[in-house]
Amino acid sequence: MHHQAHRQDLAAALRWAVRMGWQSGICNHFSLAVDQDGEAPAGILINPQGYHWSELTASSLLLMDYQGEVIEGDGKVEPTAFFIHMAIHSRVPTAKCVLHAHPPYSTAIMCTEGGRLVNCNQDSLRFHNRIAYDDDFGGVANDSEEGNRIAGALGNKQIMLMAHHGITVTGATTAKALDDFYYLEVAAKSQILAQSTGMALKVMDDATADRLAPPIQAEEEQMIGHFASIRRILDREEPEYRT
Repeated sequence: MHHQAHRQDLAAALRWAVRMGWQSGICNHFSLAVDQDGEAPAGILINPQGYHWSELTASSLLLMDYQGEVIEGDGKVEPTAFFIHMAIHSRVPTAKCVLHAHPPYSTAIMCTEGGRLVNCNQDSLRFHNRIAYDDDFGGVANDSEEGNRIAGALGNKQIMLMAHHGITVTGATTAKALDDFYYLEVAAKSQILAQSTGMALKVMDDATADRLAPPIQAEEEQMIGHFASIRRILDREEPEYRT
């Protein structure tokens, strides 16, 4: 198997998503674009159709080319995974890692009329001016038209909240994307819980958010350390993910 380090990163992200309660049956999909490296071909690593994420290992991930052909691994790519991820990887060069799922709290925001993540807590500042909102649900992405529509809705943002659907988080690395995914769900949970009290949200004004968000968004040491800690826990408790 080629791209072993990248495979282990993506397998770790999938295993951790199970622990966080982000998985939906055997649906949803994480992917990572990899460059050619010597004899290792370029392509997109992605989880195969039909497997619970707790079963996945580095070697069970598929490597597909940009036409959707599996060039390494056993199994097939779930159709919606192909159309969504291929469109984003092809149209958004900065989206090396693409995580798409339906976690409860961030998805719940997009189940409300005009739902938006607002700057009512520190964690939400990580996403200030970084979120695209797809308010036009196009149904299950079973064709390239819907995949391209989703990629177009993402535009130049890194994160997208999708009405009646779920979320898509992109990043330059698996570590970056997973860290954003984690804190997006944390921020959404705080907002949903605050709204459940029936009291008005205490939302920061734009000037405050503009001033406070940049240093939070620029922090990389914590992001790197977060993913390293996840890998250490999995190394101890689920070491087979690396195989």
